[in-house]
Amino acid sequence: MGKKEPEFYDGITTNQRGVTIAALGADCIPIVFADPVKKACGVAHSGWKGTLLGVAMATVKAMISEYGCSLEDIIVVLGPSVGPCCFTLPRESAHSFHNLHPACVRLFDSPNPYIDIRKATRILLEQGGILSQNIQDQSQDLNLCTSCHPEKFFSCVRDGLNFGTQIGFISIRE
Repeated sequence: MGKKEPEFYDGITTNQRGVTIAALGADCIPIVFADPVKKACGVAHSGWKGTLLGVAMATVKAMISEYGCSLEDIIVVLGPSVGPCCFTLPRESAHSFHNLHPACVRLFDSPNPYIDIRKATRILLEQGGILSQNIQDQSQDLNLCTSCHPEKFFSCVRDGLNFGTQIGFISIRE
């Protein structure tokens, strides 16, 4: 926030009080970041490509470089997303997830393996130095599959192009 807006972006950070920032997602992960020590926050939209491109850690690095945040102080919440029960990719695209960690892929030898983008995001955050206990991804309804729960979530995987979106948002109180 406060800089020239890029043409495309999947993450944003701020330390401005009273400003709400948000990330949208239907099956992609809306990720929310908070550093209660430096009073900075961020959000990111992480689909499968963004996950592999490192949008989560790019947001963390922006918080560190812009606001002096420390890895051990950053808390990350992974919002609901499509689960490994419903999300598949062609095998050639699944290779990158398998290379990250074999547990991110189920039925790897099939033409369309099942992918766990949440597990991949957690692994990338932990590899980047975020403390495991500071990653919230299991409590309440956070770990529910958006595709499996039409009563709670929108889903492009389930509904095709006629879908809505969830939103992850955060602000720093004035």
